[in-house]
Amino acid sequence: MSTTINTKRGFTLMETLVYAGGLVLLLAAMLTLLSATYDWYRNTTVGSRVDQVALTLADRIERDIRTGQSTNSANSSFATTSGAVSINALINSVVVTKRYALVNGRITYQENGGTTQYLSPSDTTISRFYISDILTGVSEAIKFDIDITYGTKTGTSTRTYSDVAIMRNSY
Repeated sequence: MSTTINTKRGFTLMETLVYAGGLVLLLAAMLTLLSATYDWYRNTTVGSRVDQVALTLADRIERDIRTGQSTNSANSSFATTSGAVSINALINSVVVTKRYALVNGRITYQENGGTTQYLSPSDTTISRFYISDILTGVSEAIKFDIDITYGTKTGTSTRTYSDVAIMRNSY
Protein backbone atom coordinates (compact mmCIF):
# COMPACT_ATOMS: atom_id res chain seq x y z
CA MET A 1 0.00 0.00 0.00
CA SER A 2 1.39 3.22 -0.99
CA THR A 3 0.53 6.53 0.64
CA THR A 4 1.33 9.87 -0.74
CA ILE A 5 2.57 12.47 1.63
CA ASN A 6 1.95 16.04 0.70
CA THR A 7 5.21 17.89 1.32
CA LYS A 8 3.90 21.24 0.15
CA ARG A 9 4.49 23.99 2.72
CA GLY A 10 3.53 27.73 2.86
CA PHE A 11 0.70 29.67 1.29
CA THR A 12 -0.54 29.73 -2.20
CA LEU A 13 -0.70 33.01 -4.06
CA MET A 14 -4.48 33.07 -3.74
CA GLU A 15 -4.37 32.61 0.03
CA THR A 16 -1.84 35.44 0.34
CA LEU A 17 -4.06 37.78 -1.69
CA VAL A 18 -7.10 36.92 0.46
CA TYR A 19 -5.16 37.61 3.67
CA ALA A 20 -3.76 40.90 2.28
CA GLY A 21 -7.27 41.98 1.20
CA GLY A 22 -8.62 41.20 4.65
CA LEU A 23 -5.86 43.24 6.30
CA VAL A 24 -6.57 46.18 3.98
CA LEU A 25 -10.27 46.08 4.91
CA LEU A 26 -9.43 45.86 8.61
CA LEU A 27 -7.01 48.80 8.34
CA ALA A 28 -9.60 50.91 6.46
CA ALA A 29 -12.20 50.24 9.17
CA MET A 30 -9.74 51.18 11.92
CA LEU A 31 -8.74 54.43 10.17
CA THR A 32 -12.40 55.39 9.66
CA LEU A 33 -13.11 54.79 13.33
CA LEU A 34 -10.01 56.76 14.35
CA SER A 35 -11.02 59.70 12.12
CA ALA A 36 -14.57 59.75 13.49
CA THR A 37 -13.25 59.66 17.05
CA TYR A 38 -10.87 62.53 16.38
CA ASP A 39 -13.66 64.64 14.82
CA TRP A 40 -15.90 64.02 17.83
CA TYR A 41 -13.06 64.89 20.23
CA ARG A 42 -12.17 68.07 18.34
CA ASN A 43 -15.77 69.29 18.23
CA THR A 44 -16.21 68.55 21.93
CA THR A 45 -13.02 70.27 23.06
CA VAL A 46 -13.25 73.28 20.73
CA GLY A 47 -16.85 73.97 21.68
CA SER A 48 -16.17 73.79 25.40
CA ARG A 49 -13.04 75.94 25.04
CA VAL A 50 -15.03 78.61 23.19
CA ASP A 51 -17.62 78.52 25.98
CA GLN A 52 -14.89 78.86 28.60
CA VAL A 53 -13.29 81.86 26.85
CA ALA A 54 -16.65 83.61 26.42
CA LEU A 55 -17.76 83.03 29.99
CA THR A 56 -14.44 84.26 31.37
CA LEU A 57 -14.62 87.43 29.25
CA ALA A 58 -18.26 88.08 30.12
CA ASP A 59 -17.60 87.58 33.83
CA ARG A 60 -14.65 89.99 33.82
CA ILE A 61 -16.47 92.69 31.84
CA GLU A 62 -19.64 92.33 33.92
CA ARG A 63 -17.71 92.57 37.18
CA ASP A 64 -16.00 95.79 36.10
CA ILE A 65 -19.21 97.32 34.76
CA ARG A 66 -20.87 96.72 38.12
CA THR A 67 -18.20 98.83 39.82
CA GLY A 68 -18.95 101.68 37.42
CA GLN A 69 -20.73 104.92 38.08
CA SER A 70 -20.95 106.26 34.50
CA THR A 71 -19.81 105.65 30.93
CA ASN A 72 -17.26 107.82 29.21
CA SER A 73 -19.08 108.38 25.91
CA ALA A 74 -16.09 110.05 24.24
CA ASN A 75 -14.02 106.86 24.55
CA SER A 76 -16.87 104.44 23.88
CA SER A 77 -18.28 103.06 20.66
CA PHE A 78 -21.87 101.88 21.06
CA ALA A 79 -24.04 100.00 18.55
CA THR A 80 -21.17 98.90 16.27
CA THR A 81 -19.77 95.44 15.57
CA SER A 82 -16.33 96.42 16.86
CA GLY A 83 -17.49 98.24 19.95
CA ALA A 84 -15.68 99.75 22.87
CA VAL A 85 -16.87 100.82 26.29
CA SER A 86 -15.14 103.10 28.73
CA ILE A 87 -16.51 103.32 32.25
CA ASN A 88 -15.64 105.42 35.24
CA ALA A 89 -15.52 103.00 38.15
CA LEU A 90 -15.41 103.83 41.82
CA ILE A 91 -12.86 101.64 43.61
CA ASN A 92 -12.01 102.45 47.24
CA SER A 93 -13.32 106.01 46.75
CA VAL A 94 -11.00 106.53 43.76
CA VAL A 95 -12.34 106.98 40.22
CA VAL A 96 -10.67 104.58 37.78
CA THR A 97 -11.31 104.60 34.02
CA LYS A 98 -11.65 101.10 32.56
CA ARG A 99 -11.89 100.54 28.82
CA TYR A 100 -12.80 97.36 26.93
CA ALA A 101 -12.54 97.24 23.14
CA LEU A 102 -12.36 94.87 20.18
CA VAL A 103 -8.99 95.25 18.43
CA ASN A 104 -7.86 92.90 15.63
CA GLY A 105 -10.18 90.07 16.70
CA ARG A 106 -9.28 90.24 20.39
CA ILE A 107 -10.84 91.88 23.43
CA THR A 108 -8.48 94.39 25.05
CA TYR A 109 -8.51 96.05 28.46
CA GLN A 110 -6.95 99.33 29.48
CA GLU A 111 -7.00 101.03 32.88
CA ASN A 112 -6.52 104.80 33.26
CA GLY A 113 -5.07 105.03 29.74
CA GLY A 114 -2.20 102.70 30.67
CA THR A 115 -0.86 99.60 28.95
CA THR A 116 -3.28 97.68 26.76
CA GLN A 117 -3.80 94.08 27.85
CA TYR A 118 -5.32 91.31 25.74
CA LEU A 119 -8.03 89.42 27.56
CA SER A 120 -8.92 86.91 24.85
CA PRO A 121 -6.38 84.30 23.73
CA SER A 122 -4.55 84.77 20.43
CA ASP A 123 -5.95 81.54 18.97
CA THR A 124 -9.57 82.67 19.48
CA THR A 125 -11.23 85.15 17.10
CA ILE A 126 -13.76 87.58 18.51
CA SER A 127 -15.78 88.57 15.44
CA ARG A 128 -18.17 91.00 17.13
CA PHE A 129 -18.29 93.05 20.33
CA TYR A 130 -21.61 94.87 20.30
CA ILE A 131 -22.30 97.24 23.19
CA SER A 132 -25.53 99.04 24.11
CA ASP A 133 -25.85 101.73 26.75
CA ILE A 134 -29.13 101.48 28.66
CA LEU A 135 -30.11 104.68 30.45
CA THR A 136 -33.07 104.86 32.80
CA GLY A 137 -34.23 107.57 35.16
CA VAL A 138 -32.75 105.60 38.01
CA SER A 139 -29.53 103.99 36.77
CA GLU A 140 -27.31 103.08 33.85
CA ALA A 141 -26.59 99.61 32.48
CA ILE A 142 -24.48 98.11 29.71
CA LYS A 143 -25.61 95.23 27.49
CA PHE A 144 -22.93 93.52 25.45
CA ASP A 145 -22.80 90.70 22.92
CA ILE A 146 -19.63 88.77 22.16
CA ASP A 147 -19.46 86.66 18.99
CA ILE A 148 -16.68 84.09 18.81
CA THR A 149 -15.86 82.51 15.46
CA TYR A 150 -13.96 79.23 15.36
CA GLY A 151 -13.02 76.63 12.80
CA THR A 152 -14.90 73.39 12.35
CA LYS A 153 -14.47 70.47 9.98
CA THR A 154 -16.96 71.95 7.52
CA GLY A 155 -15.78 75.58 7.76
CA THR A 156 -16.41 78.08 10.53
CA SER A 157 -19.04 78.46 13.21
CA THR A 158 -20.00 81.43 15.38
CA ARG A 159 -21.46 81.47 18.87
CA THR A 160 -22.99 84.55 20.48
CA TYR A 161 -22.81 85.29 24.20
CA SER A 162 -24.85 88.13 25.76
CA ASP A 163 -24.83 89.77 29.16
CA VAL A 164 -26.25 92.83 30.93
CA ALA A 165 -24.74 94.57 33.94
CA ILE A 166 -26.07 97.51 35.94
CA MET A 167 -23.58 100.07 37.19
CA ARG A 168 -24.12 99.88 40.93
CA ASN A 169 -22.64 103.30 41.58
CA SER A 170 -24.88 105.00 38.99
CA TYR A 171 -27.93 105.21 41.26
